[in-house]
Amino acid sequence: MSDRRYCYVSGLRLGVPAVEELCAQGRPPSLVVSYPAELAHRCGYFDYEPLTRRHGLTHLSAADINSDEVRDALATHSIDLMVVAGWSQIVHEQLLSALTLGGVGLHPSPLPVGRGRAPIPWTILRDMRSSAVTLFHLDHGSESGDIVDQLWFDVAPDITATGLYERVSWLQAELLIRHLDGLLDGAAPRRPQSGHVSVWPRRRPCDGHLDFTASGADVDRMVRALADPYPGAFARFGGAHITLCGGTLHRDIAGGAPGQIVSAGSGREWGVTCGDGTVFVPDALRVDEGVRADPTSLAMFRPGAFFDVPSPHMLTSARPGHVPDPSPHGDSLQRA
Repeated sequence: MSDRRYCYVSGLRLGVPAVEELCAQGRPPSLVVSYPAELAHRCGYFDYEPLTRRHGLTHLSAADINSDEVRDALATHSIDLMVVAGWSQIVHEQLLSALTLGGVGLHPSPLPVGRGRAPIPWTILRDMRSSAVTLFHLDHGSESGDIVDQLWFDVAPDITATGLYERVSWLQAELLIRHLDGLLDGAAPRRPQSGHVSVWPRRRPCDGHLDFTASGADVDRMVRALADPYPGAFARFGGAHITLCGGTLHRDIAGGAPGQIVSAGSGREWGVTCGDGTVFVPDALRVDEGVRADPTSLAMFRPGAFFDVPSPHMLTSARPGHVPDPSPHGDSLQRA
């Protein structure tokens, strides 16, 4: 085993399995850098302090990976390699060049498809049936460096962001563990990225505004794509902000007009009619900033009532565009 030292950088829950597995195998990082508490509003934020304390790891909280504080810590702990597994900044070339072995990143998309932001929601919104996690060498660009390796996997048609987030977190751990020795020996594979390049744009909470004139499949896809740890797909009802945390699309329930609430079975179960007549039945929701609630416990949602109609400009960015087939047989973050 190499005596070279590596630093692990992640501010997200996505990066936790790798730390746990590396410590269990006796190959812990010499330094862990994570987000400070003031960035706890970021999707998937995780407080690494208890985790690193439990494993006896040196830990630094930093809002800026390129800060003098981080640079000094890398020098103090004689770090040779930086591993980035969930960080919404590009690591500057000046910092990478100071490390003997530079840096590598983990990204939950089949690079060069899916560079950019929010790869987990976009994977679902674009209805991909296969995807990959990619381990790649960091360079001056955004997820543009040479590839070390990729792990491909099937994407279930009903997967939620919660399930996909968990899946890729373990795949990233597996991929890093597979190649860590080679990376520290300076012998890891590298091949240039090739094929179609796509850059997925940043998503904002307002992009989750549901359009109930769309098909039920589109509504269901949006709800699944923005499930925890993301802000959630939402609509307005009587002026209140209603986040649909999850649910099921039904084709055998009699619908009404788009956006209309209908009875969805015995008791007080209800659903909302979509543009193609299908009915989306929520299984949990939040009203404004409240806690998750059982939809049947809220008397405000009565059959015959309608969700508010959003203005057209609120819906434009929420509609996903075309994505080429990412399969290696098709024609086709460091950020999470």
